[in-house]
Amino acid sequence: MPLSDQVIRDGDQGFLGFASRLNPLTLPAGVLQLSENMRLDRGVAQTRKGAKRMADGISIASAPLTVPFVLTAAPNEPVVRSVYTGGVLASCVFRSPDAINSNEIVVLAGGDRAYALLLDDSEVIAGVWSGGLWVTNGGDEIVTENGDSITFSALSTEITYPTTPDEVVEPSDKVSMVQAFDRLYLLREADNSRTEYNSRNITAGGITVSTTTATVNLTAHGYPVGARVRLVGSSTPAFDGHEYDIVTAATDSFTITVPAGTATDSATSGRTVRRVKAPLYWDGTGTAFVRSPAGVPAEGPSYRRMPSVAWANYINNRLILPDGRDQVMLSDILEPNLYDPFWASFRANKGSNDVVVAVHAWVDNSALVFCRKSIWLATISQFSSTNGAGMEIDTAVSNLALLTDEVGCAARRTIQTAGQFVYFLSDAGVYRLDARLDLKLRGDTRPLSDSIADKLQELNASLLSNSVGLWYNNRYFLAVPLAGADNNNGVFIYNAINGDNGMWETRDIYGFGVDNFLVATYQNERRLFVTNQGGKMFMLDELEAGDDAPDSSVEGYVGTVPGRIITRRLNFGEMSSKRFLRSVADVIIPNGGGITTTVSVIDPDKSETIGSISNSSGVTEDYHLKSPIRFKAHAAELTFTTTGQRPQIRSAAIEASPKSLPATLTRNES
Repeated sequence: MPLSDQVIRDGDQGFLGFASRLNPLTLPAGVLQLSENMRLDRGVAQTRKGAKRMADGISIASAPLTVPFVLTAAPNEPVVRSVYTGGVLASCVFRSPDAINSNEIVVLAGGDRAYALLLDDSEVIAGVWSGGLWVTNGGDEIVTENGDSITFSALSTEITYPTTPDEVVEPSDKVSMVQAFDRLYLLREADNSRTEYNSRNITAGGITVSTTTATVNLTAHGYPVGARVRLVGSSTPAFDGHEYDIVTAATDSFTITVPAGTATDSATSGRTVRRVKAPLYWDGTGTAFVRSPAGVPAEGPSYRRMPSVAWANYINNRLILPDGRDQVMLSDILEPNLYDPFWASFRANKGSNDVVVAVHAWVDNSALVFCRKSIWLATISQFSSTNGAGMEIDTAVSNLALLTDEVGCAARRTIQTAGQFVYFLSDAGVYRLDARLDLKLRGDTRPLSDSIADKLQELNASLLSNSVGLWYNNRYFLAVPLAGADNNNGVFIYNAINGDNGMWETRDIYGFGVDNFLVATYQNERRLFVTNQGGKMFMLDELEAGDDAPDSSVEGYVGTVPGRIITRRLNFGEMSSKRFLRSVADVIIPNGGGITTTVSVIDPDKSETIGSISNSSGVTEDYHLKSPIRFKAHAAELTFTTTGQRPQIRSAAIEASPKSLPATLTRNES
C-alpha cells in the first residue's frame, strides 16, 4: 500500500506592507507584492473605508454658494451639498483670530470668491459670523433661519474678492494659501504665457515723472484701472522690482503713484512691465479679501512691498517667499509688507541650471531650501549684526550650506516633517532626510520608495509638480498623477509603524482628483479631507459601503471599493516541481461583502480563479476559505480581490505535495 503524500504549507500569518519592485521570490514573510485600496493594521489586510462627499461643486461663476444639509440615517451627520459647478483652486484650514467666534474653518477658494465652512462643533451654537448666520449642531435638530428644523442652509459664508478690478483665480494660475500674522493669504501667480500677463517692453517715451505721478508708456497695453503691474530693469530704483496699482489708463500709457523725488527714466531698453495678481488676505472676521498694499514702502525704494508670488512659508514670525528662479526674500519680523532684497535675502546655486521649489521650516532658526536638483540648509538670524558705527555687517541669512546635490524636490507640497525626518518627492522617487546623532540632516543615496519604484515610474511626468503630501496618523500620504490621469488620482501611503522601519502600506485609487489634503476637526475627531479643482470636497475613510459618487447627480450612489492584495511568491524553499493542492485563508466578511481568490502558478505559467465567496447572512461572518488548486508547478502566488463592503484577510497560505522521494543515482559494483 503506497504511503500518503506529505503535505507542506507555506504562507503568511499577517501582512505588514508591499514591495512591488523586488523579486517576489525574495520577499520576506508578511510582505505583499501589491496592496491596493487596503489598510494593513496589526497585520490584518482590510479594504479601506469609502470617501464621503462633503462639499459638491463649489462655484467659480457668479452664483453664490448654497450648502443645504441632508440628514442621514445616523444622527448629527450633515452632508454638505451644492448644485453649483466650478472648481476649488486652493484650500486650507484657518484658525480665525476673532476672540468671539474663533473656530477652525475650512476655506475653499473658487474662481471669483472663497467659501468658509465651519464643519462641526460639539455644542449647538447660533450667531452671526462673518456677516452670515451659522449654526453648529450637537443635539437632535438642525435649525434654519426661519425656525424650521431638519435642514439648514447657511453653515458656510461667502468671502468675496476685490472687484476693482475684478480679482479672480483662474485654473492656469499657480495658487496657494498660508496663514500668517493672524491673516489668511491667498497667493496667485498668473500664467505668463497668457497675452494679458506676459512681460512687455516699455515703449518710446519711457517713464516720465511729475511730482508723485509717473506715466508709463506702453502701446496698446489693455490694462484696466486698478490692475497691478510689476516694473523691472530700470536704472531708477523705484522702477526696478516694485509693483504698482494703475491709477489712470489711456490707450498707450497708464499712470502710477510714486514717492516724491523719483527721477524720470526715458530709456526703454531692458525696461519691462508685466501685469501680476496682487496677494490677497482675509482677517477671519470680515466678509471680503483685501489686497496687500502696492508701491514703494516708506522706508525707501531699496525696500519692497509683498510681491505677487505663487507660494510663501511662515517661519519664526516672518514670511519667506521666492524672488525669481534662485533667490528668496524674508519679510521683517511681524511685518508682512516690508522686504529688504539686499540684507534679508539669499540665493541658492546662483548661475546654475536649478530653481528654488520650496523653503521649509527646520530646527534652531534654520530652514531647508529645496531646489529642483539640490537641497540647502539656511541658518536664519533674527537680527542683523552691526559694527560699532551702526552699519549692518551680516545679513538675515548667516549661513547657506549644501546638504546634497544628488536629488532635489519635484513637488513643493509633498514636503512633510515627521519627528526627525523630512519626507519629499523627487524626480527619482520619495526620499527622506534624517537627523542623525549630531542633529545634522543627512540624505540617503537609496530612496525611501525603492521598494515600489516600479509604481512611481508610471506617474504622469508633466503633472508631477502638482503632487501633494501629508503626514497624518503615523502615515505619509502622497497623492500623485498615475499614468494617463490628468489629476492626482492615486494615493500611496507609507506606514511608519509597520515593520521595523516602516513600510509602504497601500496604493489607493480614487474616482476623483486629490489636489489637496486638509486635516480638520469633524464631530470631535481630527479627520482627513481632500479637495480638488472639480469643485469637490471629500472626507476620507468614512463610509463602510464604499465611495460616494463624485457628484450629486447620482443621488444615493455608493461605489464599491475594489481592494486587492497579491501575496509573495511561494516555492517552499526549493526550485523543484510540486503538486499544489489548495489555498487556505482566514477571513472576515461583513454582510454584503465578498472575496474572490485567484492563483497564479509559475513554470508552467498559469492563472485561474479558484474560489469566490460572498456573505448574505445579514451578519458579519468568519470564514476559513479552502480553495482547490490542483496544478503542478514550481511556485505559486495568491490574489485576493474584495467585492463589496470591507472584508478582512488575516492570513493566507498554500498547501502542496512535493515529490515523495528525491531523485537518486545508483550503480552496481562487483
